[in-house]
Amino acid sequence: MTEKTKDGADVSLGPACLVIGIFGLVGLSLFFVYMSIMLMGNQGKRAAMSVHEQLIPWIERSLLGQNDRQVIIDRLETLAKEMEREELTSRQLTRLALRLTESTILQWGVVEQLNQIAQSSDLNAAEKEEFSKACDRWLHCASTGKLNMKDMEFGTQNVCIKEHPSGRLVPREKIDADRLREFMRRITTMCDRFEVPKEEFSKSVSQVFLQVIEEALEEK
Repeated sequence: MTEKTKDGADVSLGPACLVIGIFGLVGLSLFFVYMSIMLMGNQGKRAAMSVHEQLIPWIERSLLGQNDRQVIIDRLETLAKEMEREELTSRQLTRLALRLTESTILQWGVVEQLNQIAQSSDLNAAEKEEFSKACDRWLHCASTGKLNMKDMEFGTQNVCIKEHPSGRLVPREKIDADRLREFMRRITTMCDRFEVPKEEFSKSVSQVFLQVIEEALEEK
């Protein structure tokens, strides 16, 4: 299967179509690989279609809070329209692909759920407060772009599982206080390694996502 470029050359869409099909089987991570191929190849219209048909439905079923979820979807719908109108430069599209591929923000609903679990667990009051602060600091870490999915999967390893085929991280059925403490220890260690400040971080998940998008698009 081929498509004509503006200069009349034939571009094969076979691999792209194949990846769309595979995405339905393996989830979010491969979707972003596909997005990278499309955006770096400046195929904005096809990338926009995949945002509508694959990414937005994934987010609609995610663990993100309702308000954050809607803000993110609204921004993606606007972004897809910009892609369709070919308003973004190839450099913007390339940066966008890289930022989305590396970002952990769309999985952040699971961290919020873990915090809810911790607040109703056998942790003592001081530990519960420390847990919330550790989660906020980890979000701050994610906002800097230093936290990748391998880090996130390692941090949540003993409290989460990865669903198939969606690739979504979800809390384990039984999480005791010791598992919560280990999760807190791991994410605190990561934040220390990345030198993330300990002061309060007030941005929401959706605000961090918007920041990721705007940083990718700020230069033509």
